[in-house]
Parts: sequence; C-alpha cells; structure tokens
Amino acid sequence: MSLPELNSEEQPRGILVRRQKTTIFTVLLLIVLLALIVSCVMMILEWSQYGFQYKPPANLRSATSPIAFSVKV
Repeated sequence: MSLPELNSEEQPRGILVRRQKTTIFTVLLLIVLLALIVSCVMMILEWSQYGFQYKPPANLRSATSPIAFSVKV
C-alpha cells in the first residue's frame, strides 16, 4: 500500500479527529498518580524496616488485649 502524494486530490481514508489539548484535570491526575506511587514506595521502605511482618513486634503492641464478650442466656 503506497501513501497518496501531497498534490493528489485523493482524500485520506478514515475519520480525522483533532487531538484534545491537555487540561488542568489531566495534570492534576498525573500529580495524584505520582503522589500515590511515591507514597507506596515510602510505605514499602517503612515496612522493610520491620522485616515485612504483619504483626508489630511485641514491644510495640498495646498492653490491653481485646475483650471477649460472652452472652449468657
């Protein structure tokens, strides 16, 4: 398939659509995406200091334990 010459009267096939300009909302979306990526990286770095544990170390846990409720009938 060859490209039409510039001086030919043949119109290009398909629909020509003008590209939209970048709006402030697109810029804000990119800023938010960047902030989320940075915060995830910082969370992983913080989590790596604790050896990727799900529970905090014993010395950082609260002294109180959850109260088990019992229902008497």
